[in-house]
Amino acid sequence: MDTETVDAVSRLTIHLAGEHETDAHIGLTLIPLLKIPTAIIEFRHPIGARVWWEGWCEAAAMLDRIFPEQVAAGELREPELTINSFVILDDAPRRAKIRARSATVSPDGIGALSVTVGGLTIACASRAAVECQVRGWREAYEVLALDGGFGLPSADEVAERVRADHARHGAAELLAAAEEQQACRTR
Repeated sequence: MDTETVDAVSRLTIHLAGEHETDAHIGLTLIPLLKIPTAIIEFRHPIGARVWWEGWCEAAAMLDRIFPEQVAAGELREPELTINSFVILDDAPRRAKIRARSATVSPDGIGALSVTVGGLTIACASRAAVECQVRGWREAYEVLALDGGFGLPSADEVAERVRADHARHGAAELLAAAEEQQACRTR
């Protein structure tokens, strides 16, 4: 009997709508963990933690444009089903992918900002959710950078580098994407 092997990438998207708790610490197995609603994330590779922190720094730089204080956001209904996940980040991804949509161009009036690295996406539907994730991922990165002995740059150094890169390149990309979305809506 022949057996066929299929390589598949695990995909998980976590949706967060509002303020929530996060907790980063070294677990009983001496491996750094980040607890967020519906998931516990285990960091087995320092580069993965850095890439996630860079992604949330980039998301934070977009926060005011995606969730401006004066725009009343729509309301995201809580899912009827909650699935709890345990995610192991054991590779060294190259970069995070950030997706954004402001409430003003959204058909349902709900802004969205998501960070994807590998097969995991965390999507936030409010300013408060993004702010909680930024705090949580910063804390998780600091746990690994300070306690892991990997020689990683500080969380502040990473954030400053991302802000500088975003100031050079990101603002133009975000403006072009917003103009493209607006053009599609007017057609």
